[in-house]
Order: sequence, then structure tokens, then C-alpha cells
Amino acid sequence: MRSLCLLVLASLLLVACGGSVSRWTAEGDRLIRDNDLVGAEEAYNKAIAVDPHHGPALYGKGWALYLSGHDELKDAARQLFQRCIDYAPDYFGGYRGMGVLLMDEGKVALAERMLRTAFDKDDQEPSTLVSLGQLYLAADRYDEAERLFQAAVALAPQRGEFMRYMAELELARGAFDAALAWIADGRSRPVSGKAGLLALDEGELRIRLEQARILLERATGPDDPGLGEALQALDAADTLLQKAIQNDPRLRDVGPRQKFHNALRKRIVETGQL
Repeated sequence: MRSLCLLVLASLLLVACGGSVSRWTAEGDRLIRDNDLVGAEEAYNKAIAVDPHHGPALYGKGWALYLSGHDELKDAARQLFQRCIDYAPDYFGGYRGMGVLLMDEGKVALAERMLRTAFDKDDQEPSTLVSLGQLYLAADRYDEAERLFQAAVALAPQRGEFMRYMAELELARGAFDAALAWIADGRSRPVSGKAGLLALDEGELRIRLEQARILLERATGPDDPGLGEALQALDAADTLLQKAIQNDPRLRDVGPRQKFHNALRKRIVETGQL
């Protein structure tokens, strides 16, 4: 009888610990969507303290460190992704995280291999499709990127921020109006918290800035109406940058970006005065 009671108690403790791990991991996921990276890391730490081998918590903490934008945290993120692969080899997260890091480093073949492995582990995970699509977009493999982005949107229509990647595809093709239409579509849908809204704003900023640059390059003289359109696009980009500075903790050093905006504005104005 005593042995039976101990077995029941052990089972109850296991269930309680498992629930705690899942609860803290879910809380970390929610905080990442709200762009609270410090809070997310703390939640994942609590999950890992209960179960050091819990793949989703290891991946989530690694992803929070990666999203911080601190270069000095990338090695720690890499270690967490590797632990995720070691302890949860059937879970997609560690492979996706490693693939994104490798993509940032320009190691395209290795990145593709990791992201393909993530896809093989879970072909219904939209974030993996988005990352793989970004890899192909950077390699000018537009048709493959489009299929992956469309698949991600179909799997997660409630994540309006995924429309940003369709916008980036159109931006790469030089179709500014189509790119902005995708951003508007994304804003008309539900998004994954504050992080989703910031992603759409960042996407529009890139479009407006590139639009201003291209219109300036195409200007045939000081009377070209495209110069006025370029200034309007740059004004919109400036507004979005100021909004990002106020809301995105990753933008710690905006000096170079602001300098580029100012230099572009000066060139547009000077061209209009020739």
C-alpha cells in the first residue's frame, strides 16, 4: 500500500512539473509576441529550471536572445539551439534557430540544410516556412520563396505580420505599390501582439526608403515629379523610424540609419534645385 501511495505521489508531481514547464513556456511565447524579450527569457528560465531538457523552452530562450540584437548573445543562443537539438531531436525549433543564425552568417548551404531539417520535423510550422522563404528570397529564388510565404500565410492567417514577407518579395521585384498593399493587408488582420505590429512597420519602412532611393535614381532632372514622390516616401520612412525608436528596444544605435535618411533627403533636395 505504501509503495502504491509513493507511486501515485510521484505521478502527481510529474504531472505538476510538466504543467509548470508548459505554462512557463507558453508565458515566454506570449511575452515574445508582446516584444518583452527580458520577460520572455525569465519565463523560459523558469521552465528550464523545472526541466532542463524541455526543447520548446530551450528554443524559446535562444530565440529571445537572438531577437535582442545583441551580437554578444548570439553564442549563447547558438548553445541553446544546439541543446534543443541534442535533447529534443524531433522538435523543429533548434534546427530553425541554427538555420537562421547560419543564414545571418552567410553560410547558405548549411542554413538551408538546417531549415530543411526543421521542415522535415514539422512541415506545418509556419515560422520555418518563413525562414526558408527568406533564404530563397536572398538567393533571388523568387518563385520558391513565394510558395513558402503563401504556405505560411495559409497555415497562420491570424498572423498578419507574415504579410510582411510577401511585401518583401514584391519589394525585391521592384513593385512598390504591391508591396505596400501586402503591408496594408497585414494590418487588416490579427497579428501576434506588439512584435507583429513592429514587424509590419519595419517592413513598410524598408519599402518607403527603397522607394525614395529608386525614385531619386530615376529622376531625369529638377522638374521630375518623381522627386516630390521621393520626398513623400522619405517622410513616411522618417515617421516610421521615429515610431520604431520609441517602441523597439532593439534600436539602440540609430545613428547610422538616421544619417542615411538625412543624406538621402539632402540628395533629393539638391537634385530638385539643379
